[in-house]
Amino acid sequence: RMKIDKEVEGNPAKLEIRRGEKRINEKLFAAVRKMPFPLYNREFVARLIWARKSEKTIEVAVMSVVEPVDYGGGMGKLVKSQTKAILRATDIKAVIGVPQCKIELRQFVDAGGHIPVKLVNQRIP
Repeated sequence: RMKIDKEVEGNPAKLEIRRGEKRINEKLFAAVRKMPFPLYNREFVARLIWARKSEKTIEVAVMSVVEPVDYGGGMGKLVKSQTKAILRATDIKAVIGVPQCKIELRQFVDAGGHIPVKLVNQRIP
């Protein structure tokens, strides 16, 4: 997915940050999303924590965090952005022998700074 993120979608960076976390159900990710000229690219740094809620349901919580990230230079000016999300995946009845699941995503995104409404409407379905 990270290769697709860079080569197909043109986003400059997407990293999993490993700093010796002790919890196996927790990950820290950083991503830089490309924005059209004249806007600056947006930086998202988020912690993801997953938990099994029942025999058939898992949930992933996403929360922005303040963590310094070294992208190795060449990123230019980045605008800090924030997100909060809950993703729930629930197993449901198989169809013709193919396993199925129901996905629910509730997400809030603050892209930071000023983004014209016309651009937001083009990019968000």
